[in-house]
Amino acid sequence: MISVQNLLQPLNGNKFLAIILVSCLWSLSSCELFRKAQGDKDITETGETLDPISGKKVYDPQTGTYVIVEEAPSEKVDTILWKEIPTSSYPPITSDGVDLGGTINPSDVIRTDNIGSQFLSSYNISLLLPFLTDRFSPTAPSIYENSQWALNFYSGAKIALDLLSTEDVKINLSVIDTKASPNVMAGLLRNNNDLISANLIIGPYRSENVSQVANAIRTKDQVLVSPHSASSGISPQNPNYIQVNPTLKTHSEAIMRHALTHFRAEQIVMVSRARDPERSRLMYFYDEYKKISGSKDTSKIQELIISDETASLENIEVLPFIDLGDTTVFIVPSWSETFVYSLLRKIDISKDPYDQIYVYGMPQWMQFEKIDYSYYEKLNVRISTSTFADPLSSKIQLFQRQFFERYGSTPTEEAYLGYDIMLYFGRMLKKHGTKFQYSLERDPQDMLLTRFDFERVVVPTTTGAEFAPIQNFENKFVNILKFQDYQFQVDN
Repeated sequence: MISVQNLLQPLNGNKFLAIILVSCLWSLSSCELFRKAQGDKDITETGETLDPISGKKVYDPQTGTYVIVEEAPSEKVDTILWKEIPTSSYPPITSDGVDLGGTINPSDVIRTDNIGSQFLSSYNISLLLPFLTDRFSPTAPSIYENSQWALNFYSGAKIALDLLSTEDVKINLSVIDTKASPNVMAGLLRNNNDLISANLIIGPYRSENVSQVANAIRTKDQVLVSPHSASSGISPQNPNYIQVNPTLKTHSEAIMRHALTHFRAEQIVMVSRARDPERSRLMYFYDEYKKISGSKDTSKIQELIISDETASLENIEVLPFIDLGDTTVFIVPSWSETFVYSLLRKIDISKDPYDQIYVYGMPQWMQFEKIDYSYYEKLNVRISTSTFADPLSSKIQLFQRQFFERYGSTPTEEAYLGYDIMLYFGRMLKKHGTKFQYSLERDPQDMLLTRFDFERVVVPTTTGAEFAPIQNFENKFVNILKFQDYQFQVDN
């Protein structure tokens, strides 16, 4: 077991990080802890910082606005020394105080239901997160920035474990550092006993690692819950794979449904740059329109396709698409901040002050830092997002107090997500056993950051969708947020 000797001052602002590092069970040998993984690259260098669907702004109750969370601590961090200590001195974390060193004995099966789901006296959960301990340096002024996602996620999960223990849900938790490396991930799948014996696996972060794990457990009695990846086609025909983050297709369908609920098809203008990957996204919207309208004719919806040669949009004529006597709705499935900024500016200067304009965008728009939010206000911007922490919710406020009292820090989106996932799936194991995924569709629940409303994803065959093999399970819940009074609000 690897732990951390804490040399931080008692009231230091980095108390949160210190507590997490002290308590985390790395499930790695001391030699592996500091060895640089071969072929491993920095997350930011590989473009894997975030998949398309995500957000980093949180509500600041003091200013009443949304602010960008700076993940890395800005103040100087005192020295942290790593050393190997016996598990007898500092037992690994568990929801009920049980030592995590062993694995579940088959004799612990209480009963088995008619689909083969086993109900156990306790359940093994492996948490695969990129703590990136191999990037730690005792001389660095702060903990490695890209470790923050894992630390925040894990801190929220720990609070959920406390609640699960009061509900008599017994969890044996192993926390494993993937180091964001496919090579490390492959080795863990072969050799890590905790991972091999896990009933439920949560993680990892990178889509490539998610694919490795999903394919490895496809035919086993294990379930993988991916908290972050929004990619589709990760592991086809895999009913053991659960995707928490909705795909781009799901977001597109939600936007089109919302638009058609409030506006007519002839008021909608689809906007895209003349690039194949971007134009292909439009098909998700058209397919949903066909489903809702019952017609294959999409001619009522206008298209504004912008060539790369006019990327600045200075020469683009937006005015012909604006109906001076009616409402115009632009749907822009793009997350290029430069392009979106130029487009919003062009629409704003082209419209009449009395024109009614609405613009639908993607969740990444909440992260944009260069765009003047006055455009969001004037153009009635709506965006899709799978996550939203309502600052007025009593549950959110309670969690914020609990988190601050425990860690001395404000919870980030990852902390909420870690709490929601650990709590929901811990309860599902208790309620439905090891094959709980087949009960997901009849057990939706509202959580702190989102709603879990899972559906099986199938590719219809000649026999129809009813008998098609399950590709995976995906959370289909998506919020539509409106920008009003200079903040995002739910507009479902």
